[in-house]
Amino acid sequence: MAIGLHPKTGNIPGFSAPVIYDRGISDTPKPRVLKAQFGDGYEMRVRDGINSTPRTFALTFNNRTKADIDNIYDFLDGLAAVDTCKLTIPYDGGESTVVIVVEQWARTLAYD
Repeated sequence: MAIGLHPKTGNIPGFSAPVIYDRGISDTPKPRVLKAQFGDGYEMRVRDGINSTPRTFALTFNNRTKADIDNIYDFLDGLAAVDTCKLTIPYDGGESTVVIVVEQWARTLAYD
């Protein structure tokens, strides 16, 4: 699978392959833990359930045509922070595909 953003099957409407994001993607894990503190300063920590390290990715799509930006925006808007899509990222000398929920997106509207 090629690096980029794509639906569960096929491609984003208007594109013939996964949409490649700009270089410099950030991957921010944030582990969830349960803590118990004891009176003597001792603290016990355990993971909070399965999949206890959710990751947040930040992607940008700069220098695209208005049509491309509109297609990407419409795709994300259609997911409505409910449906999932796939993100293929570089990982350990290869690639890794993760299923994601896009919870936030924005676009800059330029005009003459």
